[in-house]
Order: sequence, then C-alpha cells, then structure tokens
Amino acid sequence: MIRSRLIPIAVALAAGALLAGCGRPLPTAADLGGGASSASAVAALSPTTTPPTKDWNKPVVWALYRMVDTLNPIQAFDYPENTVDTALCDSLLRQEPDGTIVSGVATATYPTPTKLVLNLRTGPRFWDGHPVTSADVLFDLERAASTKDGSFYPQVFDRVKSMSAPNPTTVVVTLKEPDYWLEGELSQMAGIVYEKSYALREGKQFGTPQGLTMCTGPYEPKKWIPGESLTAVANPHYWDSTLQPKVHELIFKGIGQDATLTSGLETGAVNGTYAQGIATYNQLKRDKSLSVIDGPAANVDAMVIDNLKGVLGDVRVRQAISDAINREALIAAVYHGASQMPRTLESPGQWGYGQPVFEKDWAHLPPMTVNLDKAKALIRAAHATGKSIVIGTTQQISSLATDANVVRQAAVEIGLKVTIKSVSAQDYIALFTSAAARKGIDMFPTSNYGDYADPAALYNTVVMPGGSQNYDNWDNPAMVRDLNLARSTANPDLRASYVAKVGDMIATQLPWIPLDDPDTVLIESHYLTGAPVSFVYMGGPWANMMGAR
Repeated sequence: MIRSRLIPIAVALAAGALLAGCGRPLPTAADLGGGASSASAVAALSPTTTPPTKDWNKPVVWALYRMVDTLNPIQAFDYPENTVDTALCDSLLRQEPDGTIVSGVATATYPTPTKLVLNLRTGPRFWDGHPVTSADVLFDLERAASTKDGSFYPQVFDRVKSMSAPNPTTVVVTLKEPDYWLEGELSQMAGIVYEKSYALREGKQFGTPQGLTMCTGPYEPKKWIPGESLTAVANPHYWDSTLQPKVHELIFKGIGQDATLTSGLETGAVNGTYAQGIATYNQLKRDKSLSVIDGPAANVDAMVIDNLKGVLGDVRVRQAISDAINREALIAAVYHGASQMPRTLESPGQWGYGQPVFEKDWAHLPPMTVNLDKAKALIRAAHATGKSIVIGTTQQISSLATDANVVRQAAVEIGLKVTIKSVSAQDYIALFTSAAARKGIDMFPTSNYGDYADPAALYNTVVMPGGSQNYDNWDNPAMVRDLNLARSTANPDLRASYVAKVGDMIATQLPWIPLDDPDTVLIESHYLTGAPVSFVYMGGPWANMMGAR
C-alpha cells in the first residue's frame, strides 16, 4: 500500500530540542472559546496572505522546532526537512496553497489509465546552470522507489510496473493498475527534482552539510552549520517568473523552546515560523510588531489505537472514550482556540479536490462533542466498567502530555481504570517504529498529516492492511475496498465519494480516536507578507511567495 510520509510531530520533537513541562493545566469553562466544527468556519480561514509589493534585502531568520537533519528529499520525513526542502527545491508537480495540484517542473498526462507521462518544461535549470533532463528525473524517481537508498517512499510506487526515459524531455511511468494518488506524491518529497551527476559525485555526502544538494528551486543552500543554522540565498535565474523570490537570504534555525522562540520573535532576532501548539500564542497575537495568522487545518491530532486484543477491541469502548473527551478544553489548553472540532479523522483543509462532495459528507457527520450519558451506557453495555487501559505519552512534550491527561480523565469518568506510561521524548519515537516499545500500551497521542491534500493520504496508512501506521492490524474489508476504488478512480468527485465513505466508517469504528484539527499558524514580523497560511509549506512553494509589504 502507499506509504505516505506521516511521521508524527511527536517523533519529530523526540529528535530535537524538547518542550519543557508536564502538560498544561486544563482551562476552566470561562477559558473556552475555540473549536469551530463547521466546514464553513474552516473555509473562512484563508490559505493565502496579502502579496508582497517589494523585495526585502535583509536576511530573514526562519525558525524550525529543530535543525534540519538532511537535504536528501527521499529521507525527509518531518516538519524541518520538508519545510526546508520545499523552500529550496521544486517537485515534478506543484502543490498550491489551497491543496490543488498543478504542473511543476513537469506536466502530467494520462494517455491511458495505466500510463502516466511526465513532460519536462524547457526552462528549469539546476543551480549550476545545467538543464533538467529525463535522465535526472528517472534517477530521482528510481531512488525514491528503491529500498536500498534509505528512502521513506517505496510504497508510493507499489503500483508502478516500470519507469523509462524515452527521450531527454519525457519520463513514462507504466502502472500495473490505475493510480491517481501518484500525482499527489509526485508533488511532494517523492517528486523533488535534483541533479543526477551531482548526487552521484557527492555519494554518501549528498544531502549532508558537506555535500548539500543541487536542485532547480528559488533558493540555493550556501552554508550549513550542523545543529545551528542553514543559510540559503535567492536564485536570480529561477525559471518561474511568477514566483521570483523577493527575500534575498533565508537563515533557518532550530529553536525548540517556546520561550526562546517567543523572545526571538518579539525582539526581531527571529522573523518567522510555522508554529504548532505554541504556548505563547495569545501573547504573540497581541504583539503589534508581529502578524499571527490562522489558516486551514490540514493535520489532525488523534489517539493511536495500537492494541485491539484488550478492552479497546470492543468498538463500544472506543466510542465511549471518544464521547467522553472534552475536546473544547483540549483545544483551549493546547491551541488557545486555534484548532477545530473534528468529525472524523480528516479536516476540511485536506480537501484538495472534490470539495462539494467532502463538504456535503462533512455536514451530515456530527461534531465530536461530549456526551457522558451515552458514553457511560456504552461502557455498561460492553461490560467494561472497571477494566484497565494503558495510555502511552511523554511528559517532556507538553501537548502530548495534555492529550494523554484529557483522555485519561475522560476514561476514568466513565468507569475505566487508566495507567499512564510515560517515556522520554527521545524514546517516544519508538512507539511508532517498534512493536516491542508499544507492548503493554493500548493507545498514544499523535499529530499526523498527509503528503498532499487528500484524506486518503492519511487513511491509507492507518486502515489499510500493511499500512505504515496500522499498528493494530486493523482490517475492514469495506474500507479496503473503497480506498482501492478511490486510488483507481480518475473522476475527482467520484474518488472523493469513496474516500468520504471511509471517513464515515472511521468516525464510527474509530481505528484511531480524533482529538482536534489544529489550524495552520503562521507567525512573522509585521513587515513581511505573502507566505501561505496552509500546509503547502510541507509540500510546495512558500518562501518565494514572501516579501516586504
């Protein structure tokens, strides 16, 4: 099955600087104010900002929660790598701020349902001046599809029969069966274009501070100080005249602590960031030297169910826990209202196609509000009163500790016994990679996302047998059927109808329990504008949209 790069933010945080604390206290009723749940409320959040009117000639310091580890796109799996790679490099296809996919370095056509033809543009050149050829693209795709080069993306290509370059400007992908998810993946890390000869020459140093990379994009890396900063300068010969960079130098820095990031933003030492659950959100919102802008949600917070052999194997228990969770309190505590109430394991910010279909389906799904009477009745019907569950978390990441505490309170209130098993943030990654680490744990929190704007990009990893995040061997034949139908369907509205059916089933069967849909939050110095306020920063152009007001 397709393997989206959906490594949770928890994994990412474990690898870098840690957020201190043991979970924020839950707010009182007077503190509650977020949690819109209608598609119209989400649609009111624009994915774009005011376009810039002029260049900005000073360096812009952009914060990541940790420093980037690699510039090798097939090994990019997390927020820092994606944010930097999309600032530097182009993909074969391009994600727009609203999630739609358009031509990038190539245009894509399907002469038959099992043949994808990528026709390269004539303008794109690598930073060294060499033109992009089909040999480069074929090399890049074969490395992304290979299990030998450390790629996270082989499953993206599991419907590919063969790939060839019949001439210098064409790549042909022959499929075993139709695959209309592949275009989405080629607009993300699996489709990033870099120079074959450069990668071969650099060998193991490719993507490292010593070897860097060689792309076609709007910014070129010039200096990478490991663990400290990466400096990139504007490409004056960028091939797309509509997206010529207006900021002439970017300096990426890893800043994990909320207090340090807040101080940097308020003093001007840091000029921007895409923030996730920052504790000082309201404080920064009040600072007139900053712009704090909310955009559509695209990632989802959820409880991963990894053990169906215990009490959670009864769907009534999963439903009861879901009905007892105070999501409004959670949204207020972690996101200060900058998140939406979920209705299933998706959010409207993921609707990159078939929007009327998804919106109609969303409208009939009830928001996941508290219903304790129903929850207690379900526990009694399941004969689960007094039974025990174990929730995994880490106290060193406050948002995850808060998630676990809210769910624990909900489960205890309806009659379950709950144990919290906390590990270090450094070890939290093992819950996503090691069955041994998950042993004895029934559920744990995550913040997850798809590679492109399609709920199926996440669903596929969670509910398909063999999915990269199907930790409890979930196997629902109806979900499998509809996801496979969606993958094979060219018509976007019909494809959306199949995916929506899976979302409906997830909302009731709860292979994972959705918690909330965090807004995309852009924080930047007030003199900057133009950067998108959508999850496109994880897969498409963003930095070269930015400039001075």
